[in-house]
Amino acid sequence: MGMSALDVIRKSRYGYYFIILAAALAALIHVICKPMLDGGNNQLEINPIVMAFLIYFICGIFFTPLVKKSHTSSKFTRKDVMFMLLIGIAEVSALITYFYGISTSTAVNASIFSNSEIIFALVIAMLIFKERLQIKECIPFSMIIIGMLVIPIGNDLYQNHLSLGSLVTGDALIIFSGLLYAIDITLCKYLGERFDLKKTVQITSFVCAAITISIIALFEIPMNVELTQLPNILIMSIIGTGMSTLFFLMGLKLIGEMRTILLYSTTSVFGILFSWMFLSEVVTPTNIFSSMLVFAGIFLLRNKLAGTETSEETEIIEREIIQTNTSHVILAKELSNLAISDSKAKEKIKNILFPNCGIG
Repeated sequence: MGMSALDVIRKSRYGYYFIILAAALAALIHVICKPMLDGGNNQLEINPIVMAFLIYFICGIFFTPLVKKSHTSSKFTRKDVMFMLLIGIAEVSALITYFYGISTSTAVNASIFSNSEIIFALVIAMLIFKERLQIKECIPFSMIIIGMLVIPIGNDLYQNHLSLGSLVTGDALIIFSGLLYAIDITLCKYLGERFDLKKTVQITSFVCAAITISIIALFEIPMNVELTQLPNILIMSIIGTGMSTLFFLMGLKLIGEMRTILLYSTTSVFGILFSWMFLSEVVTPTNIFSSMLVFAGIFLLRNKLAGTETSEETEIIEREIIQTNTSHVILAKELSNLAISDSKAKEKIKNILFPNCGIG
């Protein structure tokens, strides 16, 4: 028996919780990894490449039992294998660059820069499809650039008397990792359309683990890790990466790409909060203003970021309404809270429900 329209409406509400939870869990990585990478809190300093290997390997193991429960008929071609390798190289480069960056930067700055991959992904998409920003989109885009790049880096330069110290270098590395992640996202869209997403995450995790362990073996990097650090590594791998990715995919399926982008951008807010709570980093009014400026810009640029979205739930609801009249009253009550991003689709459903009434 298919899912009813009312079930779709109610279940879609869980998507908001999943995305918010995914954002909060992902933000944990900023605050957990830093002490282990810079030797803070009297911890052993772990090499960023070793850290990356452990995270990818554990994450791949985490997704393995989930993949066994999913079914996919697509088989990997030579082109798919090539894409997997490219994704692995891009993702490994991004994570290692990020780890080197945050080891000299702050977790607060890393949280603010966490949305850079969204903007870089938009720029790459615009270059591929030869699109241009409209005049009304230039203002929110500028807000994001100013809040995410100009203010934080400018403030760090001012604090360092306009010298390129380790803090500014760390900021630049984190931003560059955002560019690499954007390339990774662009490549993943190809595989995401052909294969189950959980399977894609599992395979790319193992590919990344294979790449990092090869680097470790090639350069004879010692895998120095203390037993007391393993719980934090497991939290980053299973909760911060595995569970966060799983909740993200679940939320994406329920509420669509547009709201997912908006809600997941709150990762920076959670990151700043956790940096203050767990690392006792100073959160300045400048940090708060930067993050709010970025979030406001993303909200105003939401249509450009998500593109034209046709929600699957819209089609189900339309079909249910056309087939039966018994659920009109219940659906009418739920319509105001309906998780549909397209206002035209929402209006279409209203016209089906009340063809002779001017209900807005």
